[in-house]
Amino acid sequence: MKTTDQILKIKATVLYVLGQMPQGVDYIHLFKILYFAQQKHLVTYGMPLIEDTFCARKHGPVPTLTYKVLKASESGQSFEQKEMQEYLSAVKVELIDGHQMVMAIQKADMDELSKSDVLVLDECINRLSNIDAFDLSDLSHDKAWLKAKRTADRTGEDAKIPMYDIADAGGATKEMLSVIRERQWIERHIN
Repeated sequence: MKTTDQILKIKATVLYVLGQMPQGVDYIHLFKILYFAQQKHLVTYGMPLIEDTFCARKHGPVPTLTYKVLKASESGQSFEQKEMQEYLSAVKVELIDGHQMVMAIQKADMDELSKSDVLVLDECINRLSNIDAFDLSDLSHDKAWLKAKRTADRTGEDAKIPMYDIADAGGATKEMLSVIRERQWIERHIN
């Protein structure tokens, strides 16, 4: 279960992306922009952009908490947890020309985003927003996704893509990978 702070950061990040694409964005573009921004932030700064867990799905990495919120929006479901319900209330999913399109109902809380967050998000939005969805999906089938997808295929369940693997697939240096591994160890053993 995500903390309040983690949910607020994920919500702000998604709303920022949606705010840059006010015409709406399909699931594949949103998820891949988030994935590649996560990867870039890990490679560059050694820290995740968001604490959403990416799982390996058929069309590439999917941020699980965000996916859960979007599916709830589609079905009219609600959440008991206040922060999750507020996240749900900040986005809407509409069927446009046969595609599920995600749009922001609120603006991003910029207090939740650092300068490095915005820099990485802007770079990924600019680089990826005009790529065909299926080409973008193929692009996200990196070695981190492939490793997790093999596990998912073997077990029949969604497989998480570890942040270490995401960073490694993005070309992180050995030193940065060491920093990421150490931070993950500390978080597991202290929190």
